[in-house]
Amino acid sequence: MSQASERAPFIEEQFLEDLGNGAQEVEAPYSESKVKEIIDAYGECFHDAALQVRCGTVAGSPLLFRVLFAIPTDTLEIATKHDWVAAENPILGVHQALRQHCPRIIDQPEFTLDKGFDGVWNFLGDIYSLDQILAIPAMTDGIRAHRQQFIDLGLASVPITHLDYTKHTVDFYFLAQGPLTKDKLTQTIAMAGAPEPSDQNYQDMVGVLLDQSYYCTVVMDYESGKILRIEYHLLFPIKLPDDMQIPELGERLEAFWNMPSHEYEDMDILSFCFGESPHGSILALRSYCGGLRSLMKAWGIVGV
Repeated sequence: MSQASERAPFIEEQFLEDLGNGAQEVEAPYSESKVKEIIDAYGECFHDAALQVRCGTVAGSPLLFRVLFAIPTDTLEIATKHDWVAAENPILGVHQALRQHCPRIIDQPEFTLDKGFDGVWNFLGDIYSLDQILAIPAMTDGIRAHRQQFIDLGLASVPITHLDYTKHTVDFYFLAQGPLTKDKLTQTIAMAGAPEPSDQNYQDMVGVLLDQSYYCTVVMDYESGKILRIEYHLLFPIKLPDDMQIPELGERLEAFWNMPSHEYEDMDILSFCFGESPHGSILALRSYCGGLRSLMKAWGIVGV
């Protein structure tokens, strides 16, 4: 994994250079003009935020960066003002409803390096029960139909949601109690049509999760409620415990870790994804600048 490095303030020229080089290294599409458009739209906000960059194991998939704010920022207003979101986009109503029902919500926008605005990661500011989230009027019957299934799997506490404006998906980030058994993993990913995970996959995950609580994300199509993907997020501490085992990541993600990080304390995350391909995939997320670990500690994120 990456090592702690000296933190630097956000510098646009350096950010563009690092993203361009990183995209070239992993053979991902990149539009510097699109990234500049995003930076210009947010202005000084970039200097007050933490930045995170993501890469996946799927060949040719774009890099993505997330802008994480410590205080509420007019993310939705900026997106609509710059025509990044169409007025008829069905996710817009869900987003507005979440903001009305979760008064401490902070939107964290994310952008692919080739096409720009992609979605929003929503830190809700509190841990809501599943019933509280499902009671929001914008939730569809298809999503509500999973209630008992989620509860039976111990998925009942929601501190974070994610909205994908391009794929029209709604994601619930559940805070689940560990340890994660292989039977529980198999039952959970079966909701997305994924087969039983290999012993190696399971060991790769629990080698990092150990016996602690963990975050499990359920990705659902907004209109139908169909479960498309299940994700498990492995958050790496600064000092790795002696019994923690780091999984093999493959050439693309190993190359991604070479991208510079300008932080006092790096914040690395691996997300194991099940449902979109027979053998699953992995997403790697790296803090870039702005003190992401400190921000996540302030939010009470488990595993930081």
